[in-house]
Amino acid sequence: VDYLIAKGMVDSTQMGALGWSAGGHYSNWIETHTNRFKAISSGAGVANWISMWSQSDTQRLRQWYVGDKMYWETPTEYQNWWKQSPIATVKNAKTPMFIHVVDGDPRVPRPQSEEMHMALSKLGVPNEFWVYPGQSHGIPDVRNQYLKAVAEMEWMDYYVRGSGKKFAWRDVLNSVGTGGPQLAGEATPQP
Repeated sequence: VDYLIAKGMVDSTQMGALGWSAGGHYSNWIETHTNRFKAISSGAGVANWISMWSQSDTQRLRQWYVGDKMYWETPTEYQNWWKQSPIATVKNAKTPMFIHVVDGDPRVPRPQSEEMHMALSKLGVPNEFWVYPGQSHGIPDVRNQYLKAVAEMEWMDYYVRGSGKKFAWRDVLNSVGTGGPQLAGEATPQP
């Protein structure tokens, strides 16, 4: 980022970050480690490597990220897993964050996104938490993919570019008609 700013390719006063899966984890990490971005969007991102190990359908892959020894083996291993978790430093979060997840995601399950949402909410950090219907690691429905893109653009326009009106999920839902993300049987995202 510093290199791109120095080359004049990026305006350091108008930066946003977004990602899905590993990119969602990086977005969560950015949220808890720097305030240089104006807005962040995280999709299916890991918040807590300790809880992630038991929630995900790919435990061995999770160990590859944080080390071969399990977090319960020694206090040192527990600390190693914890310090690589964005939730461990969430008290540093200040950037408005948009969080997306598919309800039945087997790879990075919904509770990971809920941990970020709840922590940010308790800290008073502006955030939106959207849960999409499905049982996959990505948003399976094209309409909801479009909905996410429109909502994300509105989020970034407002917080990064300082244009448009304050983000309103009802307006975004109206732009694509009925349907959209669902949360526990509701037809609306969680505020």
